[in-house]
Amino acid sequence: MKTHKLPNDAPYSDNQRAWLGGFFAGLHSQLVQNSSNAQTARTIHILYGSQTGTAESVARDCVKVAKAHGLNPVIKSMDEVDADALTKMETLLIVTSTYGEGEMPDNAQVLWSAVQADSMVKLENLQFAILSLGDTSYDLFCQAGIDWDNSLAELGATRLHTRVDCDVEYEEHAEEWMHAVIPALVGSDATTAIVSEDSDDKSQYNRKNPFPAKLLVNRLLTADNSSKETRHYEISIAGSGLSYEAGDVLCVVPTNCPDLVANILKELNFFGTDPEDKLLNQFEIKTPSKELLQEIALRSGNQELNNALNDKDALSKYLWGRDILDLLRQNPNLEFTLSEFFGLLKPLQHRAYSISSSGKANSEAVHLTVASVRYNAFERSHKGVCSTFLADLTGETTEIRCFFTPNKVFRVPDNNDLPIIMVGPGTGIAPFRAFLQERQFRGAKGKNWLFFGDRNAETDFIYRDELEQMGKSGLLTRLDLAFSRDQEEKIYVQDKMREHGAELFAWLGQGGYFFVCGDAYRMAKDVDKALHDVIATHGNKTEQQAIDYVNQLKKDKRYVRDVY
Repeated sequence: MKTHKLPNDAPYSDNQRAWLGGFFAGLHSQLVQNSSNAQTARTIHILYGSQTGTAESVARDCVKVAKAHGLNPVIKSMDEVDADALTKMETLLIVTSTYGEGEMPDNAQVLWSAVQADSMVKLENLQFAILSLGDTSYDLFCQAGIDWDNSLAELGATRLHTRVDCDVEYEEHAEEWMHAVIPALVGSDATTAIVSEDSDDKSQYNRKNPFPAKLLVNRLLTADNSSKETRHYEISIAGSGLSYEAGDVLCVVPTNCPDLVANILKELNFFGTDPEDKLLNQFEIKTPSKELLQEIALRSGNQELNNALNDKDALSKYLWGRDILDLLRQNPNLEFTLSEFFGLLKPLQHRAYSISSSGKANSEAVHLTVASVRYNAFERSHKGVCSTFLADLTGETTEIRCFFTPNKVFRVPDNNDLPIIMVGPGTGIAPFRAFLQERQFRGAKGKNWLFFGDRNAETDFIYRDELEQMGKSGLLTRLDLAFSRDQEEKIYVQDKMREHGAELFAWLGQGGYFFVCGDAYRMAKDVDKALHDVIATHGNKTEQQAIDYVNQLKKDKRYVRDVY
């Protein structure tokens, strides 16, 4: 640090020297005061449970607001904290998403298990507040946040604020929560705008303002006689200022199917271009909201639907394959005004897709691998909203409104020498195609092992030529395939993991990373069970030791999942 000396010779007068002396004395006093304030500022801990990065982003906004109010925020992922650290905290803000069937995000599971243990001590000195992110279209809306809220209260902690549960349009409610909780910690009623740390970023595209991209490639990957339709898309982001990393997600805002819009309008006797435009671009018109279901049940007197509303499993079974048009046709005497009907619909949401290209190798385009959803039910054909928007409704001049969501955990290791193991059946291969491109771009020497599978090798072996070429070049060290319907007894990726368990465990012992992408409800759970079995068997470990080993992998961010 430089020291400032006042010159004693001319041209400074006595008054000038006195003024400068006072100025530097005041400056020194202010520096001391700032240092003292920094040391005495109230520390608050902000923990996030995040599967895809949204909760982490909101938590980082909390940090900005806390700093603006003179607090000392300490932000951590839940897997960076243990139960002992929790007992030492005095003020805690939790931002968490819910994933799967009301489950904790992957990075929250170890801490949650510790808090649930019988040995967990009371937290009577802890004050806390919970912000929970979710989606009301799921049965167990914001369940992870609800569980944390109840559990901390049961352990004796004190609520600073009533828990806030946010639907997919979360921004406004999240900001209200921050400005209710954080100023109260310093006794202030003031609100402070969140200042983006990325204000110098030229790109202004996000969920509220998606980039109007253009389609470059729409290519069928599966064979014409396949039971599935999987397509490869390349979308131009040239001139957007946007960039992405392998492992990130592209969110696409679709347009609803015009035929479905026309049929709903006809069923309700609505006419005009304004209702048509709103149903095309503003509202979810496939999956009914809970409010719409309740209103249809009330107005129709449909006994089966009324009974199902009181039973989660029965409702799920009743709604299987049905959309809003089906419900309207099956209850033909319903009458709604235009404003009533629109008031019962949810806003049209973006769909998130794992990116299948490396941003370094493809700086002006982003690749997607998407299965088109098509099925017949209730005497009509049904289509997935976004998958068939991309497949059927986009051309060279169509605007594909999109934006990126970073997934900071789901990343190729920084150390290019470490091995990676990737499990991605079906469209779950998408991020691993990106990972392999990334490793190739970096010239990484680490080994790469992919477990891939689908229904039939002849019709569903997507990216076959690319993968075989990667194998020949040495980029793809191992490729293990599981095509479930090519033999009498079905074989899946988890079966291949067990078959090669000794080598898989050896790769983990070499510091290898284990990545999973795909279906959360069955595949990811089966793969997780297989991983525990492999570690127990080939690591000569007890069941609990295998659990501890996997938990350490998670904590080290060497076992990471992108599941949906």
